[in-house]
Amino acid sequence: MQEEKVVYTRPYGVTVTLQPQNETRTVKARSVRQLLNMVKASPTTVLVIRNNELLTSDRKLSHGDEIIVRTVVSSG
Repeated sequence: MQEEKVVYTRPYGVTVTLQPQNETRTVKARSVRQLLNMVKASPTTVLVIRNNELLTSDRKLSHGDEIIVRTVVSSG
């Protein structure tokens, strides 16, 4: 009887939560700019947050990062 090997891996890429929609996606992005292009968001209309730190569009992202993209446009 052969033993089965169990390998645990994290999902590849960056986990993004879009707010206020509360939609979560995993994307393969290396920078905030790439991420915003993938979720079709403009850097002038959102805050990009990682570990309670605001990120600018030139910042690099790493595998396993958990990012919040929060829309901040005034609607009134």
